[in-house]
Amino acid sequence: MKKGIILLLIIGLMLSCEKNEVNPSDIKQIGYGTSFGMCVGYCKIDMLLKSDTVIYSRSGWNNQVEAIDCKENLTRLSWDSIKKAVDLKEFFSLPEVVGCPDCADGGAEWLEVENFSGKKYKVTFEYGKTPEELETIVTALRKQIEKGIHCEEF
Repeated sequence: MKKGIILLLIIGLMLSCEKNEVNPSDIKQIGYGTSFGMCVGYCKIDMLLKSDTVIYSRSGWNNQVEAIDCKENLTRLSWDSIKKAVDLKEFFSLPEVVGCPDCADGGAEWLEVENFSGKKYKVTFEYGKTPEELETIVTALRKQIEKGIHCEEF
């Protein structure tokens, strides 16, 4: 009887432990962007990817420029490909800040992953100096963000 209770307690404790890893199928959305602190004009470029849409945004640090947002459909194949490019174990092993983002106006890049339970994790790094652990996903996101670079200009 005691062994049964102890076994149930151990199983309960194991099930209640929160994992720091997210399965790629649990990814709700992925955010990516760049920014430059000492900048006039469109200094921030962001992108939010969800299972069926991608939202591109460009903005400045003040009201000198009007923010631009545009949305387009994202195919299931593209979404699945992007999710698979994230090595979640490596991503979660990184600190929230890598290097010195935007020091001496060098710019910053960031990547954020949110799962369906609402848990988010964001890593910010120096522009153009992608951590080795994020090389695959950042390359894919840079290609994707180029598709929306001229949205709403015509």
